[in-house]
Amino acid sequence: MDLRHIPAIDAHSHPFSAETADLSEDVLRDAISVSLRGRTSRANESMLLARFVVAELARLFDCEPTFAGVVAARNAVSRDDYPGYIARLFADAAIDTLLVDHGYPANPELPFEPFAALLPRRPVQGYRIERFFPYAGSFHGTGEPQPFEAVLEAFQAKLDEVAVRDGHRFYKSIMAYRTGLAIKPTDLAAAREAWVAHQAYGDPAEKVIRDYLFVVTAAKARQHGIPFQLHTGHTSHVNVWSNTNPILLTPILNSGLIDGARLVLVHGGYPYCTEGGYLTSVFPDVYLDLSLMIPWASAGIARRISETLESAPVTKVMYGSDGIACPEIHWVAAHAGRRALGQVLDGLIRDGFLTSSQAEDAAHAILQRNARELYGL
Repeated sequence: MDLRHIPAIDAHSHPFSAETADLSEDVLRDAISVSLRGRTSRANESMLLARFVVAELARLFDCEPTFAGVVAARNAVSRDDYPGYIARLFADAAIDTLLVDHGYPANPELPFEPFAALLPRRPVQGYRIERFFPYAGSFHGTGEPQPFEAVLEAFQAKLDEVAVRDGHRFYKSIMAYRTGLAIKPTDLAAAREAWVAHQAYGDPAEKVIRDYLFVVTAAKARQHGIPFQLHTGHTSHVNVWSNTNPILLTPILNSGLIDGARLVLVHGGYPYCTEGGYLTSVFPDVYLDLSLMIPWASAGIARRISETLESAPVTKVMYGSDGIACPEIHWVAAHAGRRALGQVLDGLIRDGFLTSSQAEDAAHAILQRNARELYGL
């Protein structure tokens, strides 16, 4: 199926700096490598995704299909009119709009408005709760810590503020990077005790606090009628991937504590795509997006989408890119994602799981309609 006629809503992405109007080969290679360790090896230019990016950029610029050649051709176009160049990319990839978690990058954090001004259409922003805890003065720092009740009150007030005053359309947590997804029901007394004991990142008390605040955030998401995005799966080198398998959420989902809060499994649990898709089929308030597996599964994107759709309701699956660092990632993800989704739908028609009209409807649902309805766009 050729899906280029369907504009895509990118349900999960991150901002990039205006300074990338002049892009270095290192920044592009690091973005393609989705590594949080720092500068990557030039050997990564032989990755399948890197070669796909080079081929697509060479097509766009009609230039030499080498890493150096496409970066040079790109910079010649982008440095004088960066918003115009980004508009060209988004038009070429039929990207409608982005849902943006601008809590990453965090050091320094990129302001939302300057990033929004670069894009042809204003993006939709969400609030990463880690911008508050353990940041924003809530961590112990020096001297006596604030009472936990005071921290909790301030945290809840911040969640109200961003949803009501600032118009954020979702909450987001990356606790998978820190304490994993085996979230346990935790009462206020245990959280208060953990807050007093908490001394440093990674100590046992931190998990108790994060588990408690997860339920608090879900309650606020339910109150304000906005989705709660939760990072699942791939965590670079920061946490062992088995700690971030979305199936670990089963006990907290069974507890009833977060019933009614619409939970979005960001990245669909990749590489645990079967597990992510299964959870959406058994829990009515669980959804997922396909970001990060698109585009970083590279030649395996179609296989990962197929694994997700083994049990996931089509109405609960959304396209996403996890675009970072530079607009080329958002752009190439839309191309790679459409091609892979088209291949998957072709196979489902051939094997009798979908009719042609059902496949067309599924493409519209995954690429835009589900996100439009879930996030109230």
